[in-house]
Amino acid sequence: MNKKVIIEKDNEIAYDYLVNNFAGSGIKFKLKKSYSFIFFDIDLGDSQLESFLKHTAKAIILWGKYNAITSAFTGVELGYANVACLAALLYFDIEGELEQVLKVIGGKDTISVEGTLNFKLDDLRDSWEELKSIGEVLVYNESEQDIYNVTNFLMSNRSGDKSLFLAQYPDILLANVSDGVMVENIKLYKNDDFNLINTIVAECPTELIIEKNQIKNPLYDCLSNIIKIRML
Repeated sequence: MNKKVIIEKDNEIAYDYLVNNFAGSGIKFKLKKSYSFIFFDIDLGDSQLESFLKHTAKAIILWGKYNAITSAFTGVELGYANVACLAALLYFDIEGELEQVLKVIGGKDTISVEGTLNFKLDDLRDSWEELKSIGEVLVYNESEQDIYNVTNFLMSNRSGDKSLFLAQYPDILLANVSDGVMVENIKLYKNDDFNLINTIVAECPTELIIEKNQIKNPLYDCLSNIIKIRML
């Protein structure tokens, strides 16, 4: 089964996400590049269609939603609290959003990441503007605790029975300690601490298990405001 995904050449979020997750899922693809676009030529096995569609849908959401929300933070130097809140906004209602995008791209042989969002998903873009407004209210808030309170509220409807074990930071993050399943680590920032915060908020676990002295105090303080930490 052949599919094609098209993204704009400067869309690093979607590109990195698709390359990493297609490869991780065993989905075969070839890349072609023009002056303005990157083309993924996909060769799917019979059992890979669902995985392909979910990865593509999530790439559309992460790219569009991240850019919409972060526009509220333009010109502001991000700190740990703001990154945690930004992540909570990014993953708020993401399961429902995935369902919406899958309905749009499900029967398509060629999927344009930017075109799908800009011309087929007006409701999603409108809802992201509402989330952006929350960021605009918080961005100049002098109280970090207020920001963490909003972060915890946004995460409260996604809590599940999951423990994460952090090993060899910043390289490895394991989920579901009993199963040893690797957590999807989406790299949105050049700062490893920020990516770790984003990953933990995305997973919304009940606890994080770390080894003593593995992370710096400012990062520890941030994480302890959004998740229970158990020290080994």
